[in-house]
Amino acid sequence: MDELRENDRLNKALARASDAPLREGNRLGLLLNGPNTYDEWLAEISGAEKYIHLENYIFRNDGVGGRFAEALSRKASEGVPVRVLYDWFGCLDVPRSFWRDMRSSGVEVRAVNPPTLGSPFGATRRDHRKLLVVDGEYGSTGGICIDDGWLVTSPDSGLPYRDTAVGVRGSAVADIDRAFAEVWNESGEKLPDGEYARPGDIPDIGDKNVRIVIQEPSRMRILRVLQLICAGAQDRIWIADAYFLSMPVLTQALMSAAKDGVDVRVLVPATNDLPWIGVVSRTGYRQFLESGIRIFEYGGPMMHAKTTVVDGWWSRVGSTNLNVSSLTANWEMDLVAEDKEFGGEMERAFEDDLSNAREIRLEKSRRPEARPRVRPEARIQSAERRNRRVRRNFAGSGGGAAATAARVGSSALQKSAAPLDTHENTIAAAVGAALLAASLLGAKFPKAIAWPISLVAGILGGLGIIRAVRSKKPEQMSAVPPGDGDPE
Repeated sequence: MDELRENDRLNKALARASDAPLREGNRLGLLLNGPNTYDEWLAEISGAEKYIHLENYIFRNDGVGGRFAEALSRKASEGVPVRVLYDWFGCLDVPRSFWRDMRSSGVEVRAVNPPTLGSPFGATRRDHRKLLVVDGEYGSTGGICIDDGWLVTSPDSGLPYRDTAVGVRGSAVADIDRAFAEVWNESGEKLPDGEYARPGDIPDIGDKNVRIVIQEPSRMRILRVLQLICAGAQDRIWIADAYFLSMPVLTQALMSAAKDGVDVRVLVPATNDLPWIGVVSRTGYRQFLESGIRIFEYGGPMMHAKTTVVDGWWSRVGSTNLNVSSLTANWEMDLVAEDKEFGGEMERAFEDDLSNAREIRLEKSRRPEARPRVRPEARIQSAERRNRRVRRNFAGSGGGAAATAARVGSSALQKSAAPLDTHENTIAAAVGAALLAASLLGAKFPKAIAWPISLVAGILGGLGIIRAVRSKKPEQMSAVPPGDGDPE
């Protein structure tokens, strides 16, 4: 009875933090990397009979993009409703002819949140989701864009461009579909009645408990969930993230867990496709390492996955990076599974990635002693067996990292091996040089500083007045009430 009460309390806490109901009876399939994901997505698209809803941050006009455009156009020409959402900034370099060709075949395509005169800075919010729904029966989400870049392998080691998605069947598909519908309806004419999946209409098809955490600008739902789950973690928190610039509140949650004896590991790319983020991220390593958090850098072309697994039962696969823009300003989506079997798959994938990574350590120091935690002996032995292979890969402070780099043979690991002091000093020197240059410019040419400030202030003031004059009572744009997935 006490255990049932505790489970009920946890379920309520997670539901309140995420605004996401727990959906039972789902079947999940872990999709590792671009090729596997593209094969499954294209197979589902080819079998569509009722409708296709696709939303992706990047949809390139390249080989992979061409395959998807052809598959979507073919289904549209067969009379299947096909609707595509893309982010205007993420696809800024895609020629209009690409979208025009798709529209000519019957695909309905919309750009999300392009800049407007009345709200120019509102366009900084990104639709960063990557999702697919087919016939209300299959759904998928994760970090994988439609781009040839996800097919790349390292010429040094053969390691792939790493990313993770998940395919789902069951009632959770309705929540993915609702998220698509809400953005679609805000971007133009609403979806037709009936072109939605409803949770109650989808039969149980598996045994997995799932929440679909739908992130919208300013909602910070996944951040609230991560704070809660970190506070309750007992044994381990393992995170993979592409652009790790953690917010202070999440940083403190992870550091507190590590200091309390929880095995906290963060896996990031050794070479980042946004190099400046990689440099800035490394300047924040020190506080994590000093608190007992372990940091690893993947040696392949890129670690783009956004995943978390906690205590082997709570897992997250989605599009949300652990940085300010993803956690607070973007449209994102994360599938959360509360299931030991799926958690075990996630942990095995994480361990495989660690075997192809180097651990970052503080020089001439060791991680602080954590306060002892009393745990049943069986749980300790189980954790020991799971982690034995990983510890062998990273035994020793310098030798383990060197052995890993030698085994992987990746130049990415070698390039990232500079001491932390080097990265910290690089940022400090760059900021100092920029401030010095600005002060000298201001002293020599004061008008060069004053005029741009006045111009920006004038533009913002004028746009504010225009927006106020044009403003009117907002309409209810969504055809789907929050929470239940049913249309109006």
